[in-house]
Amino acid sequence: MILRHTLSYTVVRFFPAMASMAALMVFTRLMSPGQFGEYSLTVNVTLTAVAILGNFLVIGLGRFEPATDTLVEKVQLHSTVLASAILLSIAVAALTTILAVLDLLPKLSVNYYYFAALFLVSLLLMLSQKLINANLRPNAYGVSLALKNILLLVGGAAGLMAGYGVHGVLASLAIASLLASLPALSLWGKTSWKSFDFGVFWQLWSYGAPLTLLYLFVMIISFSDRIFIDVMLGSKEVGLYSAGYDLTQYTIAIVASVLHLAAFPIILKAYEREGEEQARALLATSVRLLLLVMLPVTLGFIATKQEISEIFLGEAFAATSMSLIPILALAVLLSAIKSYYFDYAFQLTRTTWLQSIPPMLAAICNGVLNYLLIRSMGVSGAAYATLISYGLYLAMTVALSGRVFRLPGFPWSYAARVCLAGLIMMIAVGGLETDLSVVVSLLLKILVGVSVFCIGAFLFMKTDLLALLENANALKGREK
Repeated sequence: MILRHTLSYTVVRFFPAMASMAALMVFTRLMSPGQFGEYSLTVNVTLTAVAILGNFLVIGLGRFEPATDTLVEKVQLHSTVLASAILLSIAVAALTTILAVLDLLPKLSVNYYYFAALFLVSLLLMLSQKLINANLRPNAYGVSLALKNILLLVGGAAGLMAGYGVHGVLASLAIASLLASLPALSLWGKTSWKSFDFGVFWQLWSYGAPLTLLYLFVMIISFSDRIFIDVMLGSKEVGLYSAGYDLTQYTIAIVASVLHLAAFPIILKAYEREGEEQARALLATSVRLLLLVMLPVTLGFIATKQEISEIFLGEAFAATSMSLIPILALAVLLSAIKSYYFDYAFQLTRTTWLQSIPPMLAAICNGVLNYLLIRSMGVSGAAYATLISYGLYLAMTVALSGRVFRLPGFPWSYAARVCLAGLIMMIAVGGLETDLSVVVSLLLKILVGVSVFCIGAFLFMKTDLLALLENANALKGREK
């Protein structure tokens, strides 16, 4: 079941992911590092604001949508979520306007003209995609992603070539995000202001508010580095750092999110309807899939960092990206293990208040490290600060998760065998020197890497793979 949903989400995310990579290729060639820094900072400030103010609606919708059994309950939930999102966006737009008039907005490389509009459409898109995911509609999810990424690519490129600069890209992003919400239109049903329910709102807030703090601290870890770089080094360095950071997010992080999108709704339904033991069986399968995919992908990405940087980034960005990829790739791996396994303990049991403690401490550590390391190491210092902070975050999450839910024991020996096969693959790929073009060289290294890893996995963990397949087949049909 989880395998089948993973394959489904892999297929539907493939073309949107390619569009994101294509956009990164185009934008880093048509924008200067300073312009890309302004674009990246504007988008990330918007997403941070959404995470702080509106993510409790997104989280709550994903958590309570599978638990609604009647049409009345769905109408109340959907109406409450949409009404709250619209009112919140109006308040944000009003506050931004007031601060702009009073000249009190932070002096950052942020385009505040687009901030309010992007806040609304980003929140609506996140809600729509969460609703699609909660209803186990991978095809609709893929359509939504494709609409956003392809329209952003086409519209942003057209705006840049027409001379509109950052304004053209941000306007394209706003339009693309709005249109990408359309695939969820039928799932919202007949919502109305009259169906707004304060009891439902309180339920959403009670469950999601602690996670709002969580996402605030997570965004500090993943985004504050750009604020520090902007203030200490300038928007050009923000652009150079953001390109390398986005490259890992559009590749390694997307792979991890595919596994999460496939597994978590099924695990959640099993926990709600069949109890803890069935949820544990699914968790044991999902963490093995996560390790089997993420470890070799991360190591392979590091081994091919030169080819990846030269192909997907403009010349002005590639050199910096090559130095950042190994650090940021490991940070993404640690984040994925934390978010897509250990965090499930808090989300299944609704003890989300406890989940906010580790990121708070990690965010404080990240801020201190950013200040110290950027001063001495430049943008590489920001990458190291992110890696160290995610390592601390993971360690604290592991320690606290056992207090609320008995997760299946982490498969250390299984992870070691996957890592061994991955390291052999990494050595084989790293030692492969060719005089071919960079594109052909990358394709050859991918082919060699996949072949070597498959052979290593067969030699070191044949029994593990057969057991994983058997467990996945035994759970088939539980999503119904």
